[in-house]
Amino acid sequence: MKNSLLLITLFCLQQSVYAQQGEWTWMKGSSGNAPNATYGTQGVPAASNTPEGLYEPCEWKDKSGNFWLYGGLNNAGDYASNLWKYDVATNEWTWVKGPGLSSGELPNYGTQGVAAPTNTPGSRGWGAASWVDTAGNFWLFGSRSLSNDGGYADLWKYDVSINEWTWMKGGTTPYNNDGIYGTQGVSDAANNPGGRSETNASWTDKDNNLWLFGGHGYDVYGDWDALNDFWKYSIAANEWTWMRGSKVALHPGYYGIKGVEDTLNNPPSRMVFAKFTDADGNFWFFGGGSWNSYDYYNDVWKYNPVANKWTWVSGSNVAGDPGTAGNLCDSSTGIVGPSRFENRFSWTDSCGTFWTFGGGTGGNVDIVYNDLWHFDPQNLEWTMTEGSVVANQTGSYGTQSVSSPTNQPPSRGGGVSWIDNEGNLWMWGGIYNFVTYFNDLWRYVVDPSCSFSPCTYTQPPSSQAHFAASDTLLCEKFCISYFDSSSNNPTSWQWIFPGGNPSSSTDQNPTNICYDVPGSYDVTLIATGANGNDTLTLTNYIVVYPTPPFPTITQAGYTLTSSPANSYQWQFNSGDIPGATNQSYTVLQTGYYTVVVGDSNGCKNSTTTYVLITGIDDGSGDGNISIYPNPTADGLMVEWLNGFAGDEISISIFNALGQEIFSSQESRSIGKKKEIDLHGIASGVYFIQIKSHNTFLKKKIIIAR
Repeated sequence: MKNSLLLITLFCLQQSVYAQQGEWTWMKGSSGNAPNATYGTQGVPAASNTPEGLYEPCEWKDKSGNFWLYGGLNNAGDYASNLWKYDVATNEWTWVKGPGLSSGELPNYGTQGVAAPTNTPGSRGWGAASWVDTAGNFWLFGSRSLSNDGGYADLWKYDVSINEWTWMKGGTTPYNNDGIYGTQGVSDAANNPGGRSETNASWTDKDNNLWLFGGHGYDVYGDWDALNDFWKYSIAANEWTWMRGSKVALHPGYYGIKGVEDTLNNPPSRMVFAKFTDADGNFWFFGGGSWNSYDYYNDVWKYNPVANKWTWVSGSNVAGDPGTAGNLCDSSTGIVGPSRFENRFSWTDSCGTFWTFGGGTGGNVDIVYNDLWHFDPQNLEWTMTEGSVVANQTGSYGTQSVSSPTNQPPSRGGGVSWIDNEGNLWMWGGIYNFVTYFNDLWRYVVDPSCSFSPCTYTQPPSSQAHFAASDTLLCEKFCISYFDSSSNNPTSWQWIFPGGNPSSSTDQNPTNICYDVPGSYDVTLIATGANGNDTLTLTNYIVVYPTPPFPTITQAGYTLTSSPANSYQWQFNSGDIPGATNQSYTVLQTGYYTVVVGDSNGCKNSTTTYVLITGIDDGSGDGNISIYPNPTADGLMVEWLNGFAGDEISISIFNALGQEIFSSQESRSIGKKKEIDLHGIASGVYFIQIKSHNTFLKKKIIIAR
């Protein structure tokens, strides 16, 4: 039950203190606004050392269990460039590297790929992405350094063993760093994510690749807003690959069916902070938001890096959902955390379950919370374990280093977090309303009776077989992989796959196991080690769905209509047409058109038809709007003439595939002109569309050079 009587002894400051399960302990730092740092001597730990209060530094944990942080924004509006280390065993901070100042240190790049003691990323703030690779090196990408820049697009590595930075990838300018996307799924030395900040959706996979999702930055067209692009960086090849998502900012995404993995699924564009990795190596995130539109989410997404697919797992597909809190320690699938961003405090515990604290729904971090939530990715259950659903709580610090049931951190967003080797949750810093900048360090001891975790926070027994599959719900004739996670270092493995092809394997991690017949199938693993063997059989673990019937396409004029299905994706010459996900689609040019249909299980089938275009109508006109010159080489003028005034109208330009390449919202004042820059757009036939609540104009335009 909550606040049980189990005591864990913690040695700290050369005295024994007791941390009770389900309780917070204020460990270090100030209990109020903390504008100043105490640096001490560089490289020397001391009890009096402490970083200043900071917003959105980046954080790492080294192989010895020490916590690290770098950069951040302080209450003077300056960007820090100091590197700090916290030793859990001694409760002491060390100023490791940096100038000891908080303003205006420019990067010193040195030679790309070469470490040097003088190299530095310089001042950084507003949420750099950070990773720890399998060798224990720290990585950092992007973020901002000046109040008016859009974000760096450079990648850095810090080697703990030599205390040196290396500039690994990306340009050296802090301004207007458009993304270089290349071809989706294809690695290339020229590829690079656009400059960005306001994200910590970053993961390291089992193959030591670094992954990055979304944030606030530049898209391929130079627009600066929320993104939903997903990138993989190969440390071995020193190359980026654009894996999923859009090249264009403010993309609406596609939720699909809750709980069903699908190639069409993509989260909407957003800034993301609460991220997790499960025991099977899948990547997860919760919530986030779009700063410009003030949209905040409470959706949970899972990404399968083996299949390169997203799944909408939990929460609402509508921004601003308030969630359902329930009472403290209540747990069910009906309880959902509230919409939230700036909640960079997030943890994956030793049981493979997730935690997140605080954050808020105010664009200036002026509406923030101090609630602690637990999410079980197996049962898809949320539990609120601590704090309040009422915003802007002042908290209660109690006595430093002393655990108490009345202790509670104040509400905040934009801080950092770690989990120690004992499974305790730690959080540091953050802000409230860009007025109060915290530098307090807190520890929370997990109460498993409140979080209803599927394990007891202890090491598993010896000789225990355990495994997972890359997917457990699949369509016939699909293939999957299996991953061994058995304890006690087994030396041999015997897999049995009824219904699979092949039907058995002695590999540790079998791949390409295919299922050709619909049905439900068991999987068995016999893991053998020095202390004997253990057998695990999961009954009906694999469910194979049948392929839906072939669709039929009917044509009426230039409109194609598919036979009924659960989902649709139209393609032109084998490539997806963005946004063409309705039952009908109006074609725009001659070629082969395919509809890929899906059923309620996510299984797909497709058919193709050829359409010959003999001409496309130039569209309706409106004498109150003038569009010139047409044809044009580099620009287009749209002029509102007499009699056309009132509320706002929207202007969009589409290419021949129906893809939107320009959009704008304009007021309808008489005599107004809107100049559209077409530099960088290829020659060809395009369509301009102008509409309001009572006016619609569509016209063909030609770009010729």
